[in-house]
Amino acid sequence: MAGADDGSGSGGGLGNTPQYCNLDRDCALAAATCCDCPAFAVNVNDPAHRACTGVTCPNQGSCPDNVHAACSTDGICALACTELICTNSCPSGFAIDETTGCLSCACAVPAVDGCTVDTDCVETRADCCGCHAGGEDTAVLASARAGFDAGLGCPPFPACPAVDVCVAGAAPHCIQGGCQLVATGGLQSNACGRDDLPACPTGQVCTVNQDPRASQLGVGLCVPQL
Repeated sequence: MAGADDGSGSGGGLGNTPQYCNLDRDCALAAATCCDCPAFAVNVNDPAHRACTGVTCPNQGSCPDNVHAACSTDGICALACTELICTNSCPSGFAIDETTGCLSCACAVPAVDGCTVDTDCVETRADCCGCHAGGEDTAVLASARAGFDAGLGCPPFPACPAVDVCVAGAAPHCIQGGCQLVATGGLQSNACGRDDLPACPTGQVCTVNQDPRASQLGVGLCVPQL
């Protein structure tokens, strides 16, 4: 691999340098300190990671089990979501980890005074340029759009790159009580885990972290039980 080192990940602090790998077993979960819940992945030979071997932490066993260390297609250790079978159903879908984007089987707590359906949300500029002029767009409650835009404090004619950088297919969605701009294509036909969705048919189980599109919406997919 061009530019790769010996896979040790040495030459910098934990997680600060490329963590090269060939197989998943070359990688390990890591965090800013030995006792934090996993936030990224490093090579198993990373000096800082090895220094955590044998460390006893007060919160041992309290971290979620929905992530694992994997060797990406680029040959770099990365945090990956672990597929989990969930037997429960939730009013607003499964909880989405804000750091990793991975789902657990815990039920999400919807935002207070938020949206209920997608039509409650609208797309609007997130900065003075907006994605059509080189900036970014976001999604907000339709009732809050005017106030949100006024709060940006933009001049009448902002200086923008005038380049359309909008994400194809991105649309406003109501996800667990909050408006988000995502390109999901909507719910898949085999989506599961939310109270308004049908239970999985016989021989199938509701599995989370199986497809990123479903994960963005806080739901799992019905897949054949192995």
